[in-house]
Amino acid sequence: MNFIDVLLECNGKSLRFGKSVIGEKREFGITKITGLESSDLEVSTTDNALVDGSTVDGKRIKNRPVHIEATFRDDKNNEANRQRIIKFFNPKYAGKMTVTHSGVTRNIEYELEGWKFVASANVHNQLAIVVDLMCPDPFLKNIDNFGRNMAEISKQLTFPWRVVKQKVQVPAPYKGLALPGQIAGYRTLSKEVFLPNDGDVACGLQIQFTAKRGSVKNPKITLLGTGQFFRVKVDMQKGDVLLVDTNNRHQVVELNGVNTYQKIDRLSEPFELAVGSNYLEYDADENYSNLDVRLFYTPLYLGV
Repeated sequence: MNFIDVLLECNGKSLRFGKSVIGEKREFGITKITGLESSDLEVSTTDNALVDGSTVDGKRIKNRPVHIEATFRDDKNNEANRQRIIKFFNPKYAGKMTVTHSGVTRNIEYELEGWKFVASANVHNQLAIVVDLMCPDPFLKNIDNFGRNMAEISKQLTFPWRVVKQKVQVPAPYKGLALPGQIAGYRTLSKEVFLPNDGDVACGLQIQFTAKRGSVKNPKITLLGTGQFFRVKVDMQKGDVLLVDTNNRHQVVELNGVNTYQKIDRLSEPFELAVGSNYLEYDADENYSNLDVRLFYTPLYLGV
């Protein structure tokens, strides 16, 4: 189905734009929208002294402007609706826009750049608005946050019986049976995991090291293929949680919620997941098998 559906959320309130369907009403019908397919690109160049043309020094994707023109569907209680819309577009708060275009859904955070009611000679006409949003981070995000436990328990078989230390009298035909739900499995200790990135650009990664079964010394995560790694020089005790976030706009290293950025190995690099296939490996100087390692990432897209 070829349609555009927009949900704006800000400060606990929401407005929906698009084509209403059975059971799902959209408050605004969209008459025009731009900025969803791409953002402006800035190319830095240096003129060549002795040859034609110039040399490209770098490229930067600029913040994303989004322009929306829409008409309010309800022509009743205009003054009440006016006040609700005015209260929603509060420039003091940032918001999130979720866009569905032809079955593909992405979201992005925005700041309000400006908005207004469209002037009409007839005050009884339906309300119409023009809204300009600015998205400092130009990339649209997958609505799902993908996660993986590198040291997970892999369930195998379920047995309807269990071993007990003392004999029990069980009538036939249930002899040998007890409570169901006994799971047999194994813990993954290969230390390696595959993470696909179907986005348009590289994306950051959040790593959560947990000393689940005992102490751990200097946990480490490596991006195989490039050799880039991130290692934190800390002695973790059972129950400790070390969080590492390599996202450009939110780089964090915390042990039990306390900033531990100064403990980073000086050779470490806050790597990102390249577009396509990525293989990662975790380790530690001591007791790596005591770790649970959970990975979270959100693919990024140029447009929708």
